[in-house]
Amino acid sequence: MTYNYVVTAHKGSGVSNCVTGNFTSPTDLNLLIAKSTRIEIYLVTAEGLRPMKEISIYGRVTVMKTFRPEGEKKDLLFLLTYKYNASILECIRGEGEAFEVVTRAHGNVADTISRPSETGSIGMIEPNGKLIGLRLYDGLFKVIPLERESKELKAFNIRMEELNVSD
Repeated sequence: MTYNYVVTAHKGSGVSNCVTGNFTSPTDLNLLIAKSTRIEIYLVTAEGLRPMKEISIYGRVTVMKTFRPEGEKKDLLFLLTYKYNASILECIRGEGEAFEVVTRAHGNVADTISRPSETGSIGMIEPNGKLIGLRLYDGLFKVIPLERESKELKAFNIRMEELNVSD
């Protein structure tokens, strides 16, 4: 009896999303790059990009946005995967250069009866960081209210007449 074992030799290198923001500290400008199931965090310096950390994500990233809620000193990161798992990540500084990325809130925002949009997912965050709007399905606009103390992301739908939303 024979068994086949298949594994990829290299990490994925295709960039699916990228954003900039003050993710690691209020004074650092960071470039965050999503490559399939990984997020790479870089520090933007005068000499160029300096790699800081690589994070593995359970799922392929489809929407990635940074935002700063009222009262926060640095940006948070919103992620949505292809299976509609949403999460908000925060960077917590340790001693010296060390830092840790923790999940501040998470949840699944999938609907069982809707048809996924053929043109892909679109995500927007209100400038004050109080709600997230997602266009995941044709004819539906999904709203996630952001509450400071909540650890779970819960969404509700708003029906739209227009089926083809491009931006």
